[in-house]
Amino acid sequence: MARRVYIETFGCQMNAVDSARMLTLLGTADYRPAESLSDADLVLLNTCSIREKADQKIYSALGRLRRWKREREGRLVAVGGCLAQQEGTALRKRASHIDIVLGTHSIAFLPDLVRLAEGQGAPVSTDLTGDTSHWDVLPYLADGAVSAMVTITQGCDNDCAYCIVPHVRGPEISRPSREILNEIRELAERGVREVVLLGQNVNSYGKQEGEIPFPELLRRISRIRNILRIRFITSNPRDLDRETIRLFSEIESLCPHVHLPIQAGSERVLSSMGRGYTREE
Repeated sequence: MARRVYIETFGCQMNAVDSARMLTLLGTADYRPAESLSDADLVLLNTCSIREKADQKIYSALGRLRRWKREREGRLVAVGGCLAQQEGTALRKRASHIDIVLGTHSIAFLPDLVRLAEGQGAPVSTDLTGDTSHWDVLPYLADGAVSAMVTITQGCDNDCAYCIVPHVRGPEISRPSREILNEIRELAERGVREVVLLGQNVNSYGKQEGEIPFPELLRRISRIRNILRIRFITSNPRDLDRETIRLFSEIESLCPHVHLPIQAGSERVLSSMGRGYTREE
């Protein structure tokens, strides 16, 4: 008999896509989506450590899950995402009822970690290995969905003074363009008409040797049949080049919208933040 999993997602759009992938992966371990917490055998908190007070919300949720776990034998609590990556085994010092801790580069291992926990293990997997095998898994897509988010990069190389992303998501990795295009084609066949391209620094895509640059990726996506709208988030002003800007007038399906965190208008503040560009630029 299939068991049920309930996933609660905190934080950014990247976490939302990761949660959808984890839902697909858990299907291979004979888990199906639970409609509510009370129906679940496994609860997975996909966490954030970047937004203000995110950790407080997560520890509060973990406190509620202590009673939930006691109500039925065999229930499991898993914590993934950025807080899991940041804290690792230290999470259990504050919440000893956690069964599984998995970091941002351990998503593909989730079915194995669940099997270990079902066998009374207490697995922790938080190495920043650069593993991207979870990209091969199509995120869970609800029936009738017309919009989908597609991850094109993972991690960040900017190392801004105030930001923890490089430490919990690792260095920037561009996903192979053929994988991105194949996923979008499959989404289009399933009825999706809008794709939102995701990355911590999405418009720096293609820096790795042998990959196409970001503007060319947009062009190729625009040629996929039945994809009527293309968006991308989040952009860095330093990487928003003239070629990308020009595409807004050339590609009809590219929505006239740019999510561009300028951060500050002060040269001193920008320098202190380590943003790598000036107000003039």
